[in-house]
Amino acid sequence: MNVTPRQLRIFLALAQSLNFSRTAEQFFVTQPSLSKTVKDLEDELGVALFERSTRSVRLTPAGEQLVPMARRIVGEFDTGLQQMQSRAEQEAHRLAVAALPSLANVLLPGVCAALERRYPQPHITVHDCADQAAVRRVINYQVDFALASASPSNPDLHYEEILRDRFVLLAPAAWRRRLGTRTRMEDLNDLPLISMTDASTAMKYMSAAFLQRGVVFRPKLQLDQIGTIAGFVKQGLGIAVLPYLGIMPLLSLTGMSVAEIVDGPVRSVGIVSRRASTASGIATQAMAEVHAIADRLIQQAPEWIWPPGGA
Repeated sequence: MNVTPRQLRIFLALAQSLNFSRTAEQFFVTQPSLSKTVKDLEDELGVALFERSTRSVRLTPAGEQLVPMARRIVGEFDTGLQQMQSRAEQEAHRLAVAALPSLANVLLPGVCAALERRYPQPHITVHDCADQAAVRRVINYQVDFALASASPSNPDLHYEEILRDRFVLLAPAAWRRRLGTRTRMEDLNDLPLISMTDASTAMKYMSAAFLQRGVVFRPKLQLDQIGTIAGFVKQGLGIAVLPYLGIMPLLSLTGMSVAEIVDGPVRSVGIVSRRASTASGIATQAMAEVHAIADRLIQQAPEWIWPPGGA
């Protein structure tokens, strides 16, 4: 059976007015078109719904029985549509992003603030996690996009580089004079370096840079959280080697200094998204805000943060 909500609406309106001309005006159709709609409904149900004469229109017994059923069906249909519309509006303002903690810390607060100014009550979820975990969330449709520090090899994913940041040394005051402002990779072997754990992309970048020189990178300490690294550095227990974006939140700590690694590695930072998916409006806006913040960072610290493809 192929009965549409519009047919039932027309039936209910005609059942109330019992006037074809007035009902046709109500639905902005011609009277012959209205008559055809009613006839199609009667044919589909297999019963006559109205008795027509040259002077009057009235419901048949079958038509009278259909009225309460049609009201219930149309009411349930309208309620369902409203619920779907409400859910669609909620989904339109829903965003999920995964990012390395260092990227989430620097890039995402400004993004979320911009979205809250633009959208009424957006629902934003941020997953700060390891690089591989962030990429997996994109693959599994758990997030709209991710901010990562390496281009994934998965052919279903797209990687768009937004900036490059250099690895630097963060040292306490006690090491400032010995370290100076510039050093080379070959000089790092004699320093008490503190790095992220082996699972981190930061450690992988540094290990690869040392291996290119035929040396195995063996830091004094490996820690999982940048905040923990900051505590050890502040106590003079070592010198942190991290990408510049990673140490940005620590620059306000007293007594800290940043030293350049002249020939050190450079980390790629980009947006990971699904190739086959069309981004929602809020996700598209969020990625535009990421680009805008990345551009500002490049302008603010050009010696440490380079544009995409920068040397």
